[in-house]
Amino acid sequence: MSDSINTYLDKSMQEIASQLVDIAKQSGAAHADALSIIDTGESMDVRHGKLESIEREDSRGIGLRAFIDTGKGLAFASASTSDVSEKGLKQLAEQVVNMANISEPDPDAMPPIGAEHPSADELIAWQVKHPHQAHGWSTEQAKEAALSCEAAALAYSDKISNSEGASASFGETSIAYAASDGFVAGYERASSSLSISVIAGEGESMQRDYAYTRARIAAELRNPAEVGQEASERTLRLLGASGLSSRTTTVVFEPRIATSILSHLVSAINGRAILQKRSFLNDAVNEEIFPHFIHISDNPDHPEGMGNRLFDGEGTHCSARNIIESGKLTGFLTDRYAAKRLGTKPTGHARRGLTGDTGIGTSNLILQPGSEDLHAILHDIHDGVLITELMGFGINGVTGDYSRGAAGFLIENGKISRPVQEFTIASNLKDMFANISHIGNDLTWFGSMAVPSIAIANMTIAGQS
Repeated sequence: MSDSINTYLDKSMQEIASQLVDIAKQSGAAHADALSIIDTGESMDVRHGKLESIEREDSRGIGLRAFIDTGKGLAFASASTSDVSEKGLKQLAEQVVNMANISEPDPDAMPPIGAEHPSADELIAWQVKHPHQAHGWSTEQAKEAALSCEAAALAYSDKISNSEGASASFGETSIAYAASDGFVAGYERASSSLSISVIAGEGESMQRDYAYTRARIAAELRNPAEVGQEASERTLRLLGASGLSSRTTTVVFEPRIATSILSHLVSAINGRAILQKRSFLNDAVNEEIFPHFIHISDNPDHPEGMGNRLFDGEGTHCSARNIIESGKLTGFLTDRYAAKRLGTKPTGHARRGLTGDTGIGTSNLILQPGSEDLHAILHDIHDGVLITELMGFGINGVTGDYSRGAAGFLIENGKISRPVQEFTIASNLKDMFANISHIGNDLTWFGSMAVPSIAIANMTIAGQS
């Protein structure tokens, strides 16, 4: 066993991160912070009843940001290492400090001091509420779940002609953060998932679809047979799909497709994008960009969410936040740098890897569901298209222009009539947000995002002439 791994076993990640920060300051850094991450897990693929591949991950690393006072502002650099022996930490610190010394200063740089950290009591309460929880799968159990999932899918109907395989994965992530203002903390996450993709039909009439389930621990996953049967049922529904004529109509996004709508919103209200004037929502704070019945929140501590965290990548305390209240945008998502430049308060949305600049992202994003089920929505809109698959990425984040290939089902007289494919849906995201006509009651969790069905009026369908 290497000295590096021995160090991980002998010292906690938080101790190592704190040690690295101290070494960086001794090496000449004015300020520093360190992020240590351990990822362990396995993933496997099965196909036609046989194990095709299995991979084991066991990665351990620590990243350092060091800030140097140049007299003209702070300059900083970052790097990482997997060698957490004392010698390895010293080499990393010296390297990053040297890199910072030749970097250009930034008068708006935000060193890791002065952040609104969670208190000691809050840290303790978090650990009590979120004790260590293993994923709960062994390699053999995960393999059996994948095999059962595929077997159920293939047995569902003799029209299922092939399997693209089933996959199972599980793992745990441990994160520790330390800053030169004395803040030190950490948290852990577990995850498990199961997915399956199958093919129905033959020749040019073949169709494929998939199903999956994801949760923190294996015991919370859906039954493997249920997942396999869903994949086959979804695929069979697509058989006989044909085109449709061009039109302007209401488009209904099923929950797993509707997640993309929220992703576009998050990208548009990213504080860094706002600073760079590359968002179609640059001046939208306090504006009603959605109908009044739309409410979207970011909750970093949700019993069903997989994005729970007490602090962000800069140690800033994360708290629940309403992003959209009664249709109005309450503010942009920021890290400390973007907040300083925008003249606002940091929102605790910094994202960090072991190296590179800070990014911005949400924890658990939730679109509050409505009261109608999908059948009631289809009956109400009367005619339209239900989208179950999107292709391509024709999104302009600066203008909001939206155009993507799609497939799904034609809605006629309030009911699904037939499967359709090979058409494009187009609009502008600002118009799409404003033209949401219905929100379903079918709130569905997809990892760290919860979304119901969404109906959007007046979208352009480019199909057969």
